[in-house]
Amino acid sequence: MKHLVKSFQEHVGQRGVHFYDDSNCQFLMWDKVFDFINLLSEKRNTDQFSEKLADSLANYDPDVEFLAVQQMGDTVSVEIYSEAQ
Repeated sequence: MKHLVKSFQEHVGQRGVHFYDDSNCQFLMWDKVFDFINLLSEKRNTDQFSEKLADSLANYDPDVEFLAVQQMGDTVSVEIYSEAQ
């Protein structure tokens, strides 16, 4: 998880998504994430995941929260982490 925490630290205040797995993390700014969501809808692959991701991306506070998508095998989850205060 150190790679995820490091990405959080590098992108405080930036609206986007931290895509991560066991060993890697890649941060994408919000416009690139919406491009990805739009691409899925063009291919008719929209589902609850895309809707949840778009809603979460539009409604979290990037100054104190971090939006992440974790992939573990066939499972993908949308997660919001909050800075401890």
